[in-house]
Amino acid sequence: MSAKLKKQIVAQLSQQPMSLKELAEKMELKEKRTYRLLRSLFEKDQIEMVKGEDGTRRYRPKDQS
Repeated sequence: MSAKLKKQIVAQLSQQPMSLKELAEKMELKEKRTYRLLRSLFEKDQIEMVKGEDGTRRYRPKDQS
């Protein structure tokens, strides 16, 4: 189940970088669960964190610049 969710998260982040809260709302998941999925993707080097102009952490797939 989480493998499918991770693919969906990467697909969402491919469209636009999102914060944890934005992603949780979009995916209709609790923030804690979304955080664990993001952490797993981050540890596998599939996503990276970027700071937005407003200082908010946003995540995007690793291959995007």
